[in-house]
Amino acid sequence: MKIYNDIVYGGRNKDDEKLKLDIYVPEHDGFETIVYFHGGGLSGGTKSDWRYAEIAKSFADNGFGLVSVEYSKYPDAKFPVYIEDCAEAVSFVKNKIKNYGGSGDIIISGQSAGAWISLMLCFNRTYLEKVAVNPDEIKGYLIDSAQTTSHFNVLKIEEGLNPLAQRIDKYAPLYYVDENTRFSRMLLIVYEKDMPCRPEQNMLLFKNILAYNPDADIKLVKLSGEHCAGSTIKDDSGEFPFVKVALKWLAKSEK
Repeated sequence: MKIYNDIVYGGRNKDDEKLKLDIYVPEHDGFETIVYFHGGGLSGGTKSDWRYAEIAKSFADNGFGLVSVEYSKYPDAKFPVYIEDCAEAVSFVKNKIKNYGGSGDIIISGQSAGAWISLMLCFNRTYLEKVAVNPDEIKGYLIDSAQTTSHFNVLKIEEGLNPLAQRIDKYAPLYYVDENTRFSRMLLIVYEKDMPCRPEQNMLLFKNILAYNPDADIKLVKLSGEHCAGSTIKDDSGEFPFVKVALKWLAKSEK
């Protein structure tokens, strides 16, 4: 695996601090690339978490590149700056990944808050369109325990609401799902002991999409453990369950 750390993709952050990403690629060329947004409730987390490097290695060993993205967070950012940052990162990778051996084919993925961002990019197409990315060219969405209703920290910080509030408004991926919703394919992952209402939120999104489009290529998988355990805790074989499920799903897309 080849690693390129701290590549600048944008400059939207406070003062003169630059937004950066880490690129992990296999030894061969022509690979698809997973653009990965970390979790942390939009107020914490980092692209450089050691687990993401290990997850990236597992994907690289199986022929996929992975780009781990840093984005603006609270208290320095407000809605929708962090989503706009991630759209900019997708555009950067789409335009530059061939310089690192990639095919240019992109899969958008994220963990928790990063998964929420991924869904917002999917369902509100204007974010990608504003950075000259055609949403129809995204090869898939790999979602690890997203909030599909309005993100709890957006409600808490920007609206002063109890973070347990369940809302479907402009802060919710579900808000943008309708008869015009389209995407190539999607894998939703949730956990048996996930955050309050998180499994139900994902089931609602899953059912709502199929209600509009029974032929949508979408799959929902429930893993054991607590919130995002599949991408934070290795199993008895020394692997992250998230990666195992993702690779099986990705393999079917190549047939």
